[in-house]
Amino acid sequence: MLFDHTTDHIPGMVLLEAAHQAATAHTHPTPTTHPTHPTTLHATFHHYTEHHTPTYITTHTTTNDNNQTPTTHITAHQNNTTVFTAQLTTHTPTDT
Repeated sequence: MLFDHTTDHIPGMVLLEAAHQAATAHTHPTPTTHPTHPTTLHATFHHYTEHHTPTYITTHTTTNDNNQTPTTHITAHQNNTTVFTAQLTTHTPTDT
């Protein structure tokens, strides 16, 4: 699914998966915390992402709804250029 055909650029699905993994690692850095589920994703692809140079992912989180709904802001940089930005809102399910 992530590489469905040969290409000279990193597919957008790979960047979306990177955003999901980065948000999960940022909001729940230890495996004993409860996982979150993505509820909203807004993504913008600014530039092609190449295979041959590193892509760096940075994150920071904001909250809304009285600190109940975290939104992780993800930015991908390659060669000092922003190539991808995303905002991923998550929800921690409650056990019933």
